[in-house]
Amino acid sequence: MSRIRIVGGKIIKTTGGNYNMYAKGNIVTTSAKTITEVGVENGITYGEPKRPPKQEIIESKYKLESTYAHEQLSALAKQLDELPFMFFMVGVFGEEIEASALSKLYRGLSDKSITPPEIVVTKFPARGRKANYSNHKKKILVWEHFVDLAVKDNDARAELMSALVEEYGHHIDNILRTELATNGIEDTDYIDEGAKFAYALFNFDIFKETQLCFAKVETPNFTGDLIIDFSELHTQVKEYVGEDKQYDANPKEDEEGFGAGFEAGMHGGIEREALIGLKFTPLELKQIYYGNWLRDYSQIILESTIRLEKPDIDKIKQSKIEHLNSLLKMNPYKMSHDGWVKLLEILAAKEFVFGSDKFTPNYKNHVKTFQKEYGELTKDILGIYRPEEHIDNPKGLKDFSSLSVSFQYEYPKGSFTTKKLYAGEDAKTLVVNGLNLKNYIATKDVPDPQRPTSDVYMFQQLKLAVQYGKNKDGFRHLGAAFHVLEDFFSHTNFVELALIKAGSLLLDQNKNSELGKQLSLVYPWVQDMKGADYNTIPIVTGKFLLDDTMASVLPKAGDKMFPVGIQDYVQRKPGDRTFQDAFILTTLEDLSTGQQTDGLEKDPVYMGMKSSELLNMYQNYLKLIDIKAEAVEFSGWLGRTIDRGLSFMGDSLATFNNIAYNLVLGSIDDDLKIEQTENSNKNYGTDPTHTQIAKDALNHPLNPLASELAKIAVKDVATRVLDAWETGSDPQGDILAKYVIEKYTLHPVYQVTDWANEAVNKWAIANEKLIFRLQSATVYEHAEQVTQRTISNKKTQEILNYFK
Repeated sequence: MSRIRIVGGKIIKTTGGNYNMYAKGNIVTTSAKTITEVGVENGITYGEPKRPPKQEIIESKYKLESTYAHEQLSALAKQLDELPFMFFMVGVFGEEIEASALSKLYRGLSDKSITPPEIVVTKFPARGRKANYSNHKKKILVWEHFVDLAVKDNDARAELMSALVEEYGHHIDNILRTELATNGIEDTDYIDEGAKFAYALFNFDIFKETQLCFAKVETPNFTGDLIIDFSELHTQVKEYVGEDKQYDANPKEDEEGFGAGFEAGMHGGIEREALIGLKFTPLELKQIYYGNWLRDYSQIILESTIRLEKPDIDKIKQSKIEHLNSLLKMNPYKMSHDGWVKLLEILAAKEFVFGSDKFTPNYKNHVKTFQKEYGELTKDILGIYRPEEHIDNPKGLKDFSSLSVSFQYEYPKGSFTTKKLYAGEDAKTLVVNGLNLKNYIATKDVPDPQRPTSDVYMFQQLKLAVQYGKNKDGFRHLGAAFHVLEDFFSHTNFVELALIKAGSLLLDQNKNSELGKQLSLVYPWVQDMKGADYNTIPIVTGKFLLDDTMASVLPKAGDKMFPVGIQDYVQRKPGDRTFQDAFILTTLEDLSTGQQTDGLEKDPVYMGMKSSELLNMYQNYLKLIDIKAEAVEFSGWLGRTIDRGLSFMGDSLATFNNIAYNLVLGSIDDDLKIEQTENSNKNYGTDPTHTQIAKDALNHPLNPLASELAKIAVKDVATRVLDAWETGSDPQGDILAKYVIEKYTLHPVYQVTDWANEAVNKWAIANEKLIFRLQSATVYEHAEQVTQRTISNKKTQEILNYFK
């Protein structure tokens, strides 16, 4: 007989006739009077308590066999290539799983050396549960009464199937941490790996089948297959599949929901604050920022992220140029140029029309509104990555301009050049010229037509803005010009030199000015020139190479398109298609046309991924969502299995896109920023990296000052553009364009830049304590903050390094 006593807030279990006591923690005895302990014979003893014996597992004579979950996981290994399979499993089982263990799992499933665990039927429920998994025995335990229920009832069979798949998930989690691991660690917890695994593999094709056989059983009263009957649901499915249902949405417009980039200190925030009060409507403000937004996202369109078309592939194979040939290996796993344009148009509709991360039932309505208000997004409108559009230093860029089929675009009016990928680094563009600027920024000489300066690009965009007039096209080109103008303050060392200039002026007035001394030591991002006269320090910008693209652009796009982790499930109406659905379907449709076309011979046991199968899965998932919403009232375990399965299946497919996004387009470790400064980029001369010099990040100490200077310039230019539109005094935009490049994109040694002095001095006085930090060349907060994805950059690198 057992009794429970509460003593000093602790629970003590008293068992048996001898009153043996067991306690998990310390026993604290408190009394207002004396406490007496009396022992007989051997007296009172202290020490480790004797614990109650573990519950013995008594096996039943019932037999239960099920390979369903194992077959599902093996099928996934066949659908996915090794690398994406490993990433998918990390998303389910966690980042602590070793890369080598994930590889062994993939290969073991593919070559069938890994077999399903034994299922043991028990007389009594293990740990009080109908089904369980033993880490030590590596066996699945099922209570015989649970089996009896499943034999008799269809709903109980659905519950049993779910339990078996979940416990199989615990088994896979266990062997990944133990026998497949190099440094095995026993898994002692039961978090949600099993459930996540179970619903990640929900792939029953209800459109073709009415029954699911998932196990075989032997009991005293029944021997045979355990089959779940979907016939009633299947009939409703067959009736519904052919119907085309559409539902219109009427979301409330959220004016504050401009999307990423409209925060203070970023491109959209700068323009909104600078242009408020001028003659622009709220829609026109967003149309201007759209042109700016396009320049941010056009950086995705470069040789390393786009699936090449056949003429370019043939050209590369014939050229035998190393940096071109390196593009072919991952080519089938990349999005096409057209695919990216479609994705970014959907993203633009989400950002500029819907303006929210909340659930919306029909993204298509927002896309239509976007096309009406902003124009259809095309290759020519989007453009491609060109360094002059961001004042990027082209040092280190390879020549990919020969890839003319996959990459090129034209200005809509046709009055300027056709753009292709950059022609590569040229020594002349890197020279510091008589303006004390790098030639790629601005030059008095005629620029190389293959490598135009940033001034030339901004000049062209301003002219186009004036020529198109006060409409969506004119606003878009004005936004593109503003992108360069704003980047001049965030991507060059103009702000640092302006601070050094302010210190010099203070020292001229008072040689003992402490603020002047501190300002004169601001690090200028030109090697060996700290403390030099600002007149002698050139204006430079950072190199923006592939790593920088991966760090600052791609994670932002990925976060907006593909959600991180399992999402809240939202009840939907038939025909509802969300932005997430659109991103996933567009990605899978595009990838399915380009994969398994690389021409490389592969071991048939380890086949590559076919996105067409994933596409079919997601399309089936959407149909099931429609059916569930339209005709089926789910109840019991059968309904809950399907309902939960739909939710997790959708999130699993979304997670795969998330993982594929990291894998195909790349993801870097935050350590890159420190590496660039302290190791690989010590001797950079006048060529720092983008992550060193850029002040885009909101937590960068100079972001507020760079933003303030940009706002002053943007407001001035916008005022003059409005005047040109209204008066028609500058029909080609030459006067305006010339005014801008002769006032703003200059070295602070020129008197015309004194417009910035007041704002710089005001900031320096208000932020005196920050100036000491600005004297350092280390990357404390200089770089873009990389957004964490479903799988950390550290884990991404570990898996990629495993294959090296």
